[in-house]
Amino acid sequence: MPSADRSYSDGGFGVGIEQQVEKLVADIGGIVRAAEPERRGGLKELAETLLHEEFATIAEEKQSVEAEPRRSRSNPLAAGILLFLLGLGFAVIIPLVGLTLACIGLVLALSGAAMSGFMK
Repeated sequence: MPSADRSYSDGGFGVGIEQQVEKLVADIGGIVRAAEPERRGGLKELAETLLHEEFATIAEEKQSVEAEPRRSRSNPLAAGILLFLLGLGFAVIIPLVGLTLACIGLVLALSGAAMSGFMK
């Protein structure tokens, strides 16, 4: 097995690795065939499950590296406009709360507009 580690660390997928995989599969098949007939089914299921789990973890590792989300700045412009309009609506019913929300929305909208202006 140490030779397999060296082959993988080289980064090449040459004939050596394919032969090692074929040898390992042949070894597993030989062990399953050499077992008692009653146990062959269970050993075959075990080997398939272990291989499936190993390949699933390899696929998950690759996806987690590739699917790393790209961080972007958030712009409060849209939230500010919405909060401003909501605040104006509430100002009719509950003036203090509505005007407070409208002021917060106005500040957010202005800062979002400034951020958009400086980004370009």
